[in-house]
Amino acid sequence: MVLFSACKKEKVTECDEHTVTACSEDPAKTNIRIRNNSDYNFCNLVLDPYFQKVNCGIITKSTYTCYRSFDKAYSYAYIQFYVGEKEFTFQPIDYVGETELGPGNFTYAISITDFEKGQISLVLE
Repeated sequence: MVLFSACKKEKVTECDEHTVTACSEDPAKTNIRIRNNSDYNFCNLVLDPYFQKVNCGIITKSTYTCYRSFDKAYSYAYIQFYVGEKEFTFQPIDYVGETELGPGNFTYAISITDFEKGQISLVLE
């Protein structure tokens, strides 16, 4: 007699956290944090609001990162992260005509709008 299992094994992909950029907050600079506004955990989110890349590490669903200070930032930024093996990227073309955010605390809320197509939205709060 041969027995077969009807259970399917799910592939679980772990997220090995890369070196995370230290938290920093400076009232004289633009301070930005990330809000994961999705139902997925983000792996090794890289944020670059204007030629100053930082790694925010693992951001679990519906949570915030700490603030990180930047010399210059705009209402949108380069964002790249993974959910499992799926890569998500938000790539600005340029900042021509945009106004700098200036000093203060800001949040980029990131949502996944289409998982299969790898599309995300970024909203400044």
